[in-house]
Amino acid sequence: MLNKQKFACCVWPDFALPLGKSGKDLVKYFNEQYDIDIEYLEAVKTTPGKGPQGGRIDQIFNIYGDDVDRFAEVKTEIGAVFATEIVRDKEHHYYNERVYNMYFRQIERKLIKTGELSESDKYPLKFD
Repeated sequence: MLNKQKFACCVWPDFALPLGKSGKDLVKYFNEQYDIDIEYLEAVKTTPGKGPQGGRIDQIFNIYGDDVDRFAEVKTEIGAVFATEIVRDKEHHYYNERVYNMYFRQIERKLIKTGELSESDKYPLKFD
């Protein structure tokens, strides 16, 4: 039997790590401040030229199990969101195609299937 553990991909928009800090420091921060274990994935830059949302640095990470519920309680306080919220708000268009394919494409498909997103809201792929 497969273990269907609760899982969420998360984004901390417009949060660049301080000079000399790495994803390990973000993992430590969440653990010490909120008792939340994260799996740090990467820092990404949104596509320039998309207004105030363009060219910002976002942190992307995963959370598993009960930590998903704990994160839900603190995310607004720190300005972070679930990746599902990024797609639901049609903000996945701010990222390049590689980032979209890695983190947002599967969520987009699910939201289209459930009717929460329309086909016209799909990411404009160069090659599909």
